Amino acid sequence: MNLKIFYTLGFCFFLGGCGSMKISDFDNTTPKFIPEEYFNGKLTAYGLVKNRSGEIIRTFKGDLVGSWDENNIGTLNEKFIYNDGEKQTRVWTLKSTSNGKYIGTAGDIVGKASMIANGNTVMIDYTMQVPYNGSTINIDVKDWLHLQEDGVIINHSKMKKFGITVGELVITIIKDFPKN
Repeated sequence: MNLKIFYTLGFCFFLGGCGSMKISDFDNTTPKFIPEEYFNGKLTAYGLVKNRSGEIIRTFKGDLVGSWDENNIGTLNEKFIYNDGEKQTRVWTLKSTSNGKYIGTAGDIVGKASMIANGNTVMIDYTMQVPYNGSTINIDVKDWLHLQEDGVIINHSKMKKFGITVGELVITIIKDFPKN
């Protein structure tokens, strides 16, 4: 009986692993997502946070401002306000390391975030410190940002602890293009 359960669980993990999204899945997709262009200027984000059961537990709005200096180092200043009144600020520093690859850092990010742009998609992989019961815990996050026409990004993120999904984020980001 135990051997049967072991094989069944192993088969389920094998099938689950086959369906994983990869950044190469977005080769030749358009519009092309160029972080230096998109994360330059004002952006507005609308999002929701889901718990591990898929229930929406919070919503938020974010004002983001991006810029790049003469050394091609980017800054993305994020200010969020949640439906319960909590305010949160994060300032990302983004540095290009090679064609389509970046390293990101921020105050609540453990170590460095890995960011890859390919086609219309950017994937960011990082560990974030989050408040929990008067302390903090580290959560592994994988962000997928998909650029759509008219400057809209659809962002979905999985948050994991010990490889188990503990929450999700769904965000829409709109580029505030100058009005003519």
